[in-house]
Amino acid sequence: MKKIIITGHTGFIGQNLINGLDKKKFNITGISRTYVDDINVNQIKRDIQDIKNSDIEKKSTIIHLAGMTNVLDCEKNPTECFRINVGCTQKILQIAKEKKCKIIFPSTSHVYGCPKKIPIDENQIVNATSIYSASKIAGEILCQGYSNEYKMDIGVFRLFSAYGPKNSEYKVESRIISQLLTKKKIKLGNLSPKRDFIYISDVVNAIKTIMDNLKKFEIYNIGTGKSNSIKELSSTLKKISGKNIPIETVKNYSRKTDIPNVICDNKKIRKLGWKPKISFLRGLEMTYDSYKIK
Repeated sequence: MKKIIITGHTGFIGQNLINGLDKKKFNITGISRTYVDDINVNQIKRDIQDIKNSDIEKKSTIIHLAGMTNVLDCEKNPTECFRINVGCTQKILQIAKEKKCKIIFPSTSHVYGCPKKIPIDENQIVNATSIYSASKIAGEILCQGYSNEYKMDIGVFRLFSAYGPKNSEYKVESRIISQLLTKKKIKLGNLSPKRDFIYISDVVNAIKTIMDNLKKFEIYNIGTGKSNSIKELSSTLKKISGKNIPIETVKNYSRKTDIPNVICDNKKIRKLGWKPKISFLRGLEMTYDSYKIK
């Protein structure tokens, strides 16, 4: 039975990934600071900064999801961001080298900064426009270095705007849904930026595809190849909810570096047989329904 270690398994991607993996085919161990109820996998309660060699079984595939992902938190705490996103990644890589493990490392479309051309393929030059994106670029470089030096199989995925049930409350669709359910108006920042929104089940299937094709060092974009504006996102969610409440734009809600348009070129991972299946509308319907059930 194939052994899989998922760090940060209690997070948005981690929980959905566990739900999407066949427990009859994989022996799964999750490592996080907390436990999750009602998931049928081994769990180790451990801060990623304190991970031990004994936590990782030999010849496992490590999906290293633990890290700081909130852009504003990274901006406020750059030392902690680099300690976790870079230092802990190096620690995982070193253990993986010693235990002869394969690794999947999550990166982000933020590494491209303001893209020179649309859609964005994996060959575009990276450009750190934030502490968060700088930490992910550094993590990618570490992965490439370990792969080249020690002949390790490592796959990096650059994730575009993932959404779905159990996503972080600071994400834009989560904030819109929360306000639709509890407020009389929706407060947002800039409504014009366009993002490549991809539903979490498509992300899970992409990770599984990368896992099945881990060889040497490769980077893959994960996105739909289409973009929608924040205005379209909020309007669609309003229609789904049936609530016609006003949207108020608040200037200080906007990011300092709001990129006008982001579209993923996903041709590389499509060549492995993956493609997105969930439409923007259907994904938002399922996401909204999950909040109503809470």
